Amino acid sequence: MEDEIQSMAQAETQTETQTEAQTEALIETHIDETQPETQDEAQSEIQPEPQTTHCLNCGTEFEGKFCPECGQSADTGRFTMRFILENLLAAFTSRDGGIWFTLKNLFTRPGAMIVEILKGKRRRYFSPFPLLLSSLTLYVVILSLSGSHHEYREFESKLQKAEESYVIEKEDIGTDKDREIIVTTKKTLSKILGNAVSFYNNHYTLLYMLTLPLFVIAARACYGKANRKRYNRAEYVVAIVYALVIVVLYRCIVSLVYLASPNFSSRMGGWMPLVIATAFTVCFNKMMGFSIAKTAWRSVLTTIFYFSLLGSLLIMVCIAILVYLIIKFF
Repeated sequence: MEDEIQSMAQAETQTETQTEAQTEALIETHIDETQPETQDEAQSEIQPEPQTTHCLNCGTEFEGKFCPECGQSADTGRFTMRFILENLLAAFTSRDGGIWFTLKNLFTRPGAMIVEILKGKRRRYFSPFPLLLSSLTLYVVILSLSGSHHEYREFESKLQKAEESYVIEKEDIGTDKDREIIVTTKKTLSKILGNAVSFYNNHYTLLYMLTLPLFVIAARACYGKANRKRYNRAEYVVAIVYALVIVVLYRCIVSLVYLASPNFSSRMGGWMPLVIATAFTVCFNKMMGFSIAKTAWRSVLTTIFYFSLLGSLLIMVCIAILVYLIIKFF
């Protein structure tokens, strides 16, 4: 009897031992299975979720600094004056778009092209300042080869002859001091006018660059207050530069026409204000959101305002010289 009791106790002890072993094995298995999930969750908590960027050029969603489809930078933003200056400095080496494709769009859909560029679709278009400098280089070459610059030289020589004839005719007027003042003033003003014409003819590239602020002032004043708030100055510069490319290419055509008909070439040169207004109309039409008629008359106002500012600067220089002469002689 005692032997049976002992055997039953041993059997119960073995059963309990096996149960505890199975329980420990199940716990260890559960820990091994849940440990990778816990590690994955911990890693997911440590690593932030990747941020995607919407490409402004082609519309692709991507991760990283450059679009895998078109290659445009992920940090493409609005035009700023810093970007304009960097773009100007890189004008001699930058080749970030197709020049012929850009020219084709500039003459077939200029307004839509500029709007696309301002919205960020810039990869396939040639940058504005390299395009302007390339056009100006072409103009200088054509101007030299066609011989149309001789027409400007003749105008300068006529100014010089008029100055000399004036001195001879006015030698007997008034006292010596009065005559000296009149002759000196006339010679000085004629020299200023001659130098201005010579500078315009010989430094066309530099003149466009120097008068860009005047174009910006005129455009922002004439295209309305709402558009001044909508677009910053740098974005106006972009549209103006593309408009000036059209103007420069027109000057190239004028120089080529000089080979066949110098008289007709002179007439075409007199149409420059109208050409500038037309170029501004086609480039600013989509950007401003106006009708063609409204954009056209505002572009005419812009052109008039620009030449008024340019003339005012020349008048201020002449007044300053007159004041200097008056102080010198009196």
